[in-house]
Amino acid sequence: MQAGTPFRQLNEKATEVLAKGLVQLGIITDKNDVSRYYMHGCSHHLGLDVHDKSASSELKENMVITVEPGIYIPEGSPCDPKWWNIAVRIEDDVRVGKNKFENLSADAPRTVKEIEKTAMEKSVLNDMKLPPFPVQGKT
Repeated sequence: MQAGTPFRQLNEKATEVLAKGLVQLGIITDKNDVSRYYMHGCSHHLGLDVHDKSASSELKENMVITVEPGIYIPEGSPCDPKWWNIAVRIEDDVRVGKNKFENLSADAPRTVKEIEKTAMEKSVLNDMKLPPFPVQGKT
């Protein structure tokens, strides 16, 4: 994830890593079956829209992108049922550098224990007075 890296290469690398891990776990036997559980890309630009777009086919210095490969194993999948109904997707936000990257979300909680502890903490957002979301079909 450095300036000049083709954007598509991020997903190619994520697919390679995920396929290797799924084979090691015995969830798939052929790395080409990775798309059964990894059915989307691993990254998009981060900005003002949910999935900001870019005309550039390669990473440029100071772009901020997400890195969020996800695995989804639905019930009834052709693997050991112990893996059914598991979904994992953790997003990191990364600033592209000239020769390296900076993980902007490196300090975010990662473990179940850390996430649950953070969820229980008081937040300034708890006291915000937000307008109610409009209900579809009503004004």
